Amino acid sequence: MGDAPFSVLQAKLQAWLVNLLTVVVEAHELGAVLGKGARVIAGDDILTPDVIYVPNQARSAVKADAIYGAPALVIDVLHSQVSEAERAALRRRYAAARILEYWQVEADKGRAFFYQADAYWHYDLIPPDKAGMHYSAAIVPLAFPVDWLRKQPGLIDLMAWWGLVEIEDTEG
Repeated sequence: MGDAPFSVLQAKLQAWLVNLLTVVVEAHELGAVLGKGARVIAGDDILTPDVIYVPNQARSAVKADAIYGAPALVIDVLHSQVSEAERAALRRRYAAARILEYWQVEADKGRAFFYQADAYWHYDLIPPDKAGMHYSAAIVPLAFPVDWLRKQPGLIDLMAWWGLVEIEDTEG
């Protein structure tokens, strides 16, 4: 697979993930969701995740040029062929930045690996529950079926799933 088709998949999934988080974050007035281009400055390290969630209590860390401090959740959209060594290095960098929750999402496979920090700032892999649901530690009201990463339901469907809007049944 060439870079161009993957970059399209990556951009599409990144935009969908921004929508996924924004629906819940804005409905509950929890903070801000930022997309590609936002930088996290953590000490001497500059991190550039694809999606960032900053809770209200940390919004003062958001400046025009970067986020100076730890957002609660970051997401990297990767290709499935990224090596485990590269993935582990990313996890170490985000853990060192004190980010509570980190997702590595494979755009070409529509699957994700969800990590949450322990008390020592090491990440534990958090698999979906038996029903295939992921429950976020960083955004408590955020729970969703992980198969959405392949299906990528639209904005109205996301909002309806969380009971934020009603969709009229036109079949009948």
